[in-house]
Amino acid sequence: MSIGVMDKVILNFEKEWLPNGTFFGFIWKGEDKRKISKDDYWMTRIFGVSTPMGSKTALTFWTSGEVGKMVETLPEDVVKRKVMELLRKFMGKNMTIPEPTGMIRSTWYSNPYTRGSYTFDNILVHEYPNARAILGEPLVDEAGSPKVLFAGEATDLTHFSTVHGASDSGYREAMRILPSSKI
Repeated sequence: MSIGVMDKVILNFEKEWLPNGTFFGFIWKGEDKRKISKDDYWMTRIFGVSTPMGSKTALTFWTSGEVGKMVETLPEDVVKRKVMELLRKFMGKNMTIPEPTGMIRSTWYSNPYTRGSYTFDNILVHEYPNARAILGEPLVDEAGSPKVLFAGEATDLTHFSTVHGASDSGYREAMRILPSSKI
């Protein structure tokens, strides 16, 4: 099993200007891609933009893998400017796009406590078929009572890589500890 990176760049705007629930994928023409400088090639790896639930004034730009890791290291002003260039390239012919009022971005890879955002099965998964189950086993005391429990999407056998896998594993561990609790 390996850990991957799915990163977001979120721009906020003064007012709503796209319909809520919007998703756009960026599909580049080969000739346009070839015109992008080597330093800016990462822009071509932002694969989509969506309006996040709970906000009518924000847009979430999605990237992953090595490009996600690299975007985490770029200066904030560069990311903001280049993401706006991307948005205007693909949508600016049909509408006036306002300047953003703020930007935040995820840093799943550079965070020393996470080093990524989700797990996935790599090519060695067949050599370690029980890796997720083993990762989810609690540490027990001499009497066999669980003392340290492990939850998270990586420990879910069915829904790894997902938020509901993380939730399900938390529920699993709560059910494991409840019989020995005084609740």
